[in-house]
Amino acid sequence: MRYIALLRGINVGANGRIRMDALKQLMELAGFTRVVTYIQSGNVLFDSDLPESAARETIERALKDGAGITTTAVLRTADELHALVRDCPFPQDQINAAQAANLDGESFYVCLMNEEPDEKTLTKLAALEQGSDLFVLSGRTIYLLLTQSVRTSQLAIRLNRIFPNMTSRNWNTMMKLNELSLS
Repeated sequence: MRYIALLRGINVGANGRIRMDALKQLMELAGFTRVVTYIQSGNVLFDSDLPESAARETIERALKDGAGITTTAVLRTADELHALVRDCPFPQDQINAAQAANLDGESFYVCLMNEEPDEKTLTKLAALEQGSDLFVLSGRTIYLLLTQSVRTSQLAIRLNRIFPNMTSRNWNTMMKLNELSLS
């Protein structure tokens, strides 16, 4: 099965630093095949016969044992990633408008989790004020459309507090990973 691993906090700040060639080698030593990394933020495409939870645990253990990095690996299959891109809840004109309003960088992100939120967490999400920023929850994915920097968006900050183990990628990265997963 073709998987995409999105590693939380890789090469962000002083901790979790690893070269992509070293990450690729760790993945191959862990038994994964057709390993490809994409940019420096911990995106890895690979093949494995392991179920998702076992592949995730193998990756997290390989990073801890091989590089001293404690992180969360969030996995999606190539089919799940394709569906995530296909089912984007925001129309292109809405994305363009958010980008035009946001002078501080990217506007469209995807936040990925390993588990769907429980009822208590769904209640917290329902209470969030979105303001000019928007989110749509779809299973283990949150689509996040911002009119300001992700670093200053109160919605983004609150989502990170509710989901401390989620990882986020901008839409362009998700599109590229989807493209790479097809090869």
